[in-house]
Amino acid sequence: MNIPSTSTSTSSSSSTPPGSGTPTGTPSGAPSNGPIRLPRLSLAVCAAGLALMAAAAAGAWVATPRLQAMQGAPNLDATVPKAFGDWRVIADSIAQVDVSQGVETVQEQPYDQTVMRTYVNSHGEQVQLALAWGERQRQDVKVHRPEVCYPAQGFLVRRLGDGQPVATSGRAAPVPTTQLLAEARGGGFEAVRYWIRIGDQYGGDGMAARWYILNEGFRGRVPDGMLVRASQRLGKAESAPQSQVVMEGFLRELVAAVPAGTRTMLVR
Repeated sequence: MNIPSTSTSTSSSSSTPPGSGTPTGTPSGAPSNGPIRLPRLSLAVCAAGLALMAAAAAGAWVATPRLQAMQGAPNLDATVPKAFGDWRVIADSIAQVDVSQGVETVQEQPYDQTVMRTYVNSHGEQVQLALAWGERQRQDVKVHRPEVCYPAQGFLVRRLGDGQPVATSGRAAPVPTTQLLAEARGGGFEAVRYWIRIGDQYGGDGMAARWYILNEGFRGRVPDGMLVRASQRLGKAESAPQSQVVMEGFLRELVAAVPAGTRTMLVR
């Protein structure tokens, strides 16, 4: 008996019903060529972003240090008198100890103006004057203390301490001072009396100066700095106490003799 064979076949030309499967001609996972749509930001989010940007800009402006008050400072060489009271300038063939350490680059120099003179009175007493002013005092570049400059130029500091405050006409309270006695390598001594002003602060303490400059920076200010130094050459160390008396009087008269604008550079 022959049983007819039956077979089931699927035609390759059968089409996919609409709405099911992958559309003909579009590979699975292929990117769409349609426009990319970004999420919409609300007006409140945009306003908040702008406010943050404005606050950041304002904070950067406030944190940027600016000069404190000494732009357009008087010229020291022109305004510090060459004669006042019993004192007058003389030529001096012996150079003073420099107000720098002698190793700074141009960028490291803390001074914008310097004055180096020798004065003599009617008794023949000579006082060397050094004035050094810097418009911008920073952590790494600021007025040098004489107890650092003298050893850097060959002297030995034999004594160092607080000097008697100097009463001046430009400040209600006496100006704090420092005194030292230095010995030269070739013999002889030099008595020194000085003060350093950075902004409104006085003192030769390096750490205190750094802290003050840092705090001024937080307030958006860059203070100026001033060194006022008087010195006398001595044949023997025992003459130092009397020398300090002479220099104290010299500095008091000097501050009184300069114009008001220059006085605010020397004392404040």
